Amino acid sequence: MSFFKGVLSSCLGVFLAIIALVVVSSIFAAGAFMGDKGIAKSSVLELNLTDVVPEQTGNAASGGFEFASSNTLGLRDLNSIIDHAATDDKVEGLFLKLSGVSMGQATLTSVRQHLLDFKESGKFVYAYGDAFSQSAYLLATVADSIFLNPRGGVDIKGYGALLPFFKEAMDELGIGVDIFYAGNFKSATEPFRRNDISEPNALQTREYLTGMYNIYADLVSDSRGISKAELDNIASNMLGRDAQSSLDNRLVDDIAYVTEIHDLMKERIGLDVDKRLKLIDLQKYRGTWTRKSDGGSDKIAIVYAEGNVVYDDDSKGVISEKKLVEVLRRIKRKKSIKAVVLRVNSGGGSALTSDIIHHEIEQIKAAGKKVIASFGDLAASGGYYIAAGADTIVSAPNTITGSIGVFAMLPNFSEFARERLMLNFDTIKTHPMAIGLNTVYDLDAKERQLLQESVEDIYDRFTSVVAEGRNLPMETVKEIAQGRVYTGLRAKEIGLVDEIGYLEDAIVIAAGSAGLDDYKVVEYPAIEVDPLEEIINGIMQGSAEASIMPLDAKTVKLMSEYNRWKPILQSTEPQARFPYIMVYE
Repeated sequence: MSFFKGVLSSCLGVFLAIIALVVVSSIFAAGAFMGDKGIAKSSVLELNLTDVVPEQTGNAASGGFEFASSNTLGLRDLNSIIDHAATDDKVEGLFLKLSGVSMGQATLTSVRQHLLDFKESGKFVYAYGDAFSQSAYLLATVADSIFLNPRGGVDIKGYGALLPFFKEAMDELGIGVDIFYAGNFKSATEPFRRNDISEPNALQTREYLTGMYNIYADLVSDSRGISKAELDNIASNMLGRDAQSSLDNRLVDDIAYVTEIHDLMKERIGLDVDKRLKLIDLQKYRGTWTRKSDGGSDKIAIVYAEGNVVYDDDSKGVISEKKLVEVLRRIKRKKSIKAVVLRVNSGGGSALTSDIIHHEIEQIKAAGKKVIASFGDLAASGGYYIAAGADTIVSAPNTITGSIGVFAMLPNFSEFARERLMLNFDTIKTHPMAIGLNTVYDLDAKERQLLQESVEDIYDRFTSVVAEGRNLPMETVKEIAQGRVYTGLRAKEIGLVDEIGYLEDAIVIAAGSAGLDDYKVVEYPAIEVDPLEEIINGIMQGSAEASIMPLDAKTVKLMSEYNRWKPILQSTEPQARFPYIMVYE
């Protein structure tokens, strides 16, 4: 009987593999067909930007209950496609179909700038939303006209922080946390040691939220002709809460259904109302476009560093020495690469990994190559650490940066194990530290001293890296560090950033620093694409999880929240990590 089971299992495996191959082949065939076919004249490019936009195409992180495709469009490619559409004679205009967007604020303003550049071509831009989230509306404000569904609204409400605190619940369960940190503003550990926000944390949070809102308000005010005082009133009283209020307060230009907007676009491009509007979505248009190769044999390398900073991990969407050290050494050796742009979008993580990568960046500089850092949504803590030695740092105005501080946490389950689980432990040791730090014994005075010294040593190293890299006195660095968080604009004022701009600006600065007029841009690290493996891994990964609980929207949201906190809860070494989890709406 077992023989037949084995045969049937093998046959089933072969059958599934054949199906997967057929699916992949069909996908490639369809893609090739679309690429050859191109698009028709008088088309309108439709942007529905609900997907996560990583820095590098195909580098989206995957986690439990998530499937990240190697096809996920990165920010630079997205912006390049928008730029290309502006010069494409077959594209008459652009239709922003928006509700919510999954972008950080710096990513958002970068895309917005390219949409503004698109308008310079003279082509129209219309925006429509069944309802606009606050971030989606910022993109919509570039449009010639903004249209809102009759049952929709514009959710302008300002910027806020909702911070969870776990200490009381953990005390009730008998779970303790031993916490060590350096920096008065380093607040990542507060949820585990307090029941409310500290005064320093409240100060820095209010400061950076106000800075973020001011940038948002300036952009909306400039585009819509609504004064900041009016916008404050709109946000305070939710005056975009329904379609009529949004229209009355000049947030939108008209109230209409999407089919009516289609008719307006037909009229705009001279198409009969009974004809089909030729809308082309981003993915299909992408299949018709190839990035124009730059000239020259000299190269500028973009090195993408996005995601959590972790040790010994080469997964997509993370920063690790395992992924980047060999890449950086190869760049140092390549004579054709004249300058490097380090693109950072990270809230930090492993202090060890951050220091290793910083060292490799210094080696590239020692080899005579200029390094320009470019900041995305986040370049904080360990994310700032790896960029601190760059020759020039370019930040978006609303990048969240700084957070120069260190912490370490060790959960203590001794009371929980003893009182709740009736579980006891005993030891035999040849030396006092033989069993190491653990979660089932209280730390003694010597262990606490050693951990605090370790954290302070790393903090001293971190501030030294910043002082040397930014050419600032140590007294100044110690004053502006302390784990404090800043916007890009504020960071420039205090010397942590040199220029305000985006990735394209950093590339131009890199070219100028290397004396290049004619050059190619190359991207690192390479993204390995194996469609069959991704499909099978996705199925295998999802099957076990799906058997435990259904993948409904609420479950996915809960698991997403867990995945955000997991790196902090699982940290086993001192961390240089941003103290917040950012959620944009």
